[in-house]
Amino acid sequence: MKQITILLFIFILALTMAGCKSGRNLQKDKDEGATTEALYKYKVVGNSQSEKAVTGKMKISIQAGDKNISLSGNLKMMRNDVIQLSLSFLGIEVGRMEFSPKDVLILDRVHKQYARVDYTKIDFLQSAKLDFNALQALFWNELFVPGTADVSTALNDFRVSESGDHTLLILSTAPQFDYSFLTITNTAKINRTTIRPKNIDNQDNLECRYSNFVKLGGKTFPSSIRLQFKGDKKTYTLD
Repeated sequence: MKQITILLFIFILALTMAGCKSGRNLQKDKDEGATTEALYKYKVVGNSQSEKAVTGKMKISIQAGDKNISLSGNLKMMRNDVIQLSLSFLGIEVGRMEFSPKDVLILDRVHKQYARVDYTKIDFLQSAKLDFNALQALFWNELFVPGTADVSTALNDFRVSESGDHTLLILSTAPQFDYSFLTITNTAKINRTTIRPKNIDNQDNLECRYSNFVKLGGKTFPSSIRLQFKGDKKTYTLD
């Protein structure tokens, strides 16, 4: 139990404290292309989930270097309120992580310890400008612009290119990080979100993959989310 809890917190702290081939553009001519791109961006935004709450059970696999563990888990998300991930072993909660608009809360149930940290005090989140709104969009399978609460007001900041069955939206205005959103062209659903530094010497990156979309309310939502963080010469994966 002690080893599992330590490994769990290695993953969480690594995530929170660690310092595409271009295709043809979606356009036929300049004016028509601009209209087509704008419509596609709005279609992506329009896929945002209308439900205010999402809960579900999940199986979580954590790979930290050469160590691998599996835990059961519960995900609870309340729109504009909280993202809560509870991890259990043998039916007992061993840890919990909560993202709120104010801060990040990490609970170690086994050792009865906790840490409450402001987003600006967490190296990777601060460097990548990932506040609650951005993380909420990441977990809710949505497009986002760091520091912007309403992404629809900043759609001109995205470049669009199509390749095969996918269309890539790249945030072109961020100075230090690249934010890319790979979508399925015929549905405009986000299939993968990638965040990586522009500095090639910095190998830290965060990738989130979405699959197995199911009906939720009047729209669809990914029942499978794979979150992977690479940093400090190690890879941490959360399924």
